[in-house]
Amino acid sequence: MQKSSPWRDNTATPDRDTAMLKPLHLIIPLVVLLSACSRGPGAPEGQIVLQQEAVVLAIGDSITTGHRLPADQAWPSIVARKTGLRVFNRARNGATSDEVLDTLDALLDEFEPALVIATVGGNDFLRRQPLSQTEANLREMADIITARGARFLVLGLAQPQRSSVHPLYIAALTDITGTYLDRTVLPYVYGKRSLRADPIHPNAEGHKVIAQRVAQWLGRE
Repeated sequence: MQKSSPWRDNTATPDRDTAMLKPLHLIIPLVVLLSACSRGPGAPEGQIVLQQEAVVLAIGDSITTGHRLPADQAWPSIVARKTGLRVFNRARNGATSDEVLDTLDALLDEFEPALVIATVGGNDFLRRQPLSQTEANLREMADIITARGARFLVLGLAQPQRSSVHPLYIAALTDITGTYLDRTVLPYVYGKRSLRADPIHPNAEGHKVIAQRVAQWLGRE
């Protein structure tokens, strides 16, 4: 069994986040999206039915931690209030897919979730990690989570300079039973300047939009 995650507090803001903001020539293409995003994120492509006592585990990067926001304004906290479900936020600012995968077993042991929701991939893109590695990591996460009897929902990021979700998410997830991919909410949020605090982080309004979409996936909105 792997050691429990050292990143337990989603209010932590490691110094590495500041470093992420520096290479803007790499970041900006991630969020220059087509104007079609202004029409709204649409409806989810499915629904995940959970019992009211179910545990939901949120993992990933600063899109989930709520970078520079109070913890209660991050989308997992909003989802908890909207749905009445127990939602635990164990994302980490700056986390790559490698780092999320490394701590996954320990988090599953600790929380025994019925559903895991992840935002993964943005830091891989920023650091120019091979796309094949990110895809393989996502697939391994899906295999591990579903083998435990949980469902796995990934909020996918867009391709650079496009409003469509990056194809690596589709390649990694579409043939694994129990996995779900939201293809539109993050491209929508990143396509609207009013929903972002900076080129790579949703603001409080952006987190509300993400939370509403997650609640829709859960049939509680």
